[in-house]
Amino acid sequence: MKRHPRTTVLAAGCCALLTLSACGGSGGKDTADTGKTKVQAQLAAATGDIDQLTWALPKGEPTTIDPVNAVDYSSALVASNLCDTLLRYNPDFTASPGLATAVQKDDRTVVLTVREGATFWDGTPVTAKDVAYSLNRGMAPTAVVGFVFANVSSITATGSSTVTVKFKQPDELFLKEMSTVAGLVVQESYTKKAGKTFGTASGGIMCSGPLKLDSWKPGSEIRLTRNDDYWDKKYRSHAAEVSLSFVTDSAALVQGLKSGEIDGAYEVPASVIPSLRSSSAGSVHFGQSPQSLEFAVATEDGPLKNTDLRRALMIAIDREALAEAVYHGAAEPNYTLLASSTWDPDGREIWKKASERYTTENAYDLDNARKLVKSSGYTGQKLTLSVQAGDDTFSRIAQLIQQQAEQIGVKIAINQAQPLEYSTMLYDAEARKGTDLLLSANFNGAPDPLEYLGFVFTPGGPYNWAGYEDQKVFDAVAEARQTFDTAERVKLLTDAQSTWEKAATGTSLVNTYEVSYLGKDLTGATTSFPYLFTPSLALIGRK
Repeated sequence: MKRHPRTTVLAAGCCALLTLSACGGSGGKDTADTGKTKVQAQLAAATGDIDQLTWALPKGEPTTIDPVNAVDYSSALVASNLCDTLLRYNPDFTASPGLATAVQKDDRTVVLTVREGATFWDGTPVTAKDVAYSLNRGMAPTAVVGFVFANVSSITATGSSTVTVKFKQPDELFLKEMSTVAGLVVQESYTKKAGKTFGTASGGIMCSGPLKLDSWKPGSEIRLTRNDDYWDKKYRSHAAEVSLSFVTDSAALVQGLKSGEIDGAYEVPASVIPSLRSSSAGSVHFGQSPQSLEFAVATEDGPLKNTDLRRALMIAIDREALAEAVYHGAAEPNYTLLASSTWDPDGREIWKKASERYTTENAYDLDNARKLVKSSGYTGQKLTLSVQAGDDTFSRIAQLIQQQAEQIGVKIAINQAQPLEYSTMLYDAEARKGTDLLLSANFNGAPDPLEYLGFVFTPGGPYNWAGYEDQKVFDAVAEARQTFDTAERVKLLTDAQSTWEKAATGTSLVNTYEVSYLGKDLTGATTSFPYLFTPSLALIGRK
């Protein structure tokens, strides 16, 4: 799924997403340092409470906080601080018991045991019936998290505290997803009563998390208050109140952070990193992340039907310069369609060995790119690259791509699409008419490439924009999702990778870090990407 264009979710694996060679650090902070960029998973724990925390939501006001559709940055952050996941997504990308423990009884059965003593905000206990109801909501055709449940045949409360999930076929992804929004639990009675207004400003929500929804003023703010009866003392909220700001303008965000009017933010735009680094009011932090910048063919027709022209564009971009000049060190170059940050944690060495060839084959090479343009038969047609309007970072990247394409004789026009128009392009072929190329920010929730591949290399895949067809690749992806043995699963996918890379339907240009900012008097923040699926705001308090 795509968030800032795509939205996907998930869990698992110590330091799995680090594209760096070092991993570790004292106090479980998981810190790595390349000499250029210090990357860490979490700041030192808070030692004192605060009256109020003011936080800028990553992408402005959410459209919903209903967990089954809370798949963009702002929605997921709010929902994950209000509701509990069945499994806890830790800052080091491992998973541990949350609202439940989970056992894979066999390759088609998972049993969840609900924690005793957990209650909703109204004081009623969280039951197996609530858990089964919440998961079944995710199976609805309208639920964005529905891909998680694609292989599920039934979800049933089979005891006062147990839920049994049965599968039509084995699915190695499912349990990993239970530590993201797909595994968030809501109260059945409240949800049914709220009906279509559930998860909106008017309907609210009822959950069991460390923060409670106090008010939602559309266009203004969302206000949360501490749940003093929260079952997990480790995640008890240090802030008595949390005010969530909807600021989206980069200049206004910087001003608010530097003045102390806003205490912190996640998904800080790369373009403002230099300005915030000089701030005496707080500091910028980099964390491990499965996010990447994707450059992809957006159409089945036109000049880009030719593989040589596609490949020419993919190798005409200087990815190292992009990471340094545009992202100010908050990114690492990548040379395949599949971002290395999505690799299986216990299969990274296999992935790395299989992918080494692409660092050379897909390296920046203007001479070879010019030859490919010539052999493609390209006659100077202007190609349109669409990006989301208002994003300074993406605007700069688009201009860089335009300039480097010009050096190999390819003309590119940049289309600054309004947010709604742009988001529609991601899933509607009609909306993509007139667009040849798309630039998007992509993320996997879990370090498992099948999350992303399932949307591209499946028949009718929603992000198979170039109309790629290869049944052997499709079969390999389908078989891999049914394969629990990591080495066997990775072998299936890396063999298929040698085929799909030749098609050059798209590429991940860089793996980006999570960039956050926190005021100087505060600490406790999760600085790695799991912040998005955990009660991360509850951990922030006084130094």
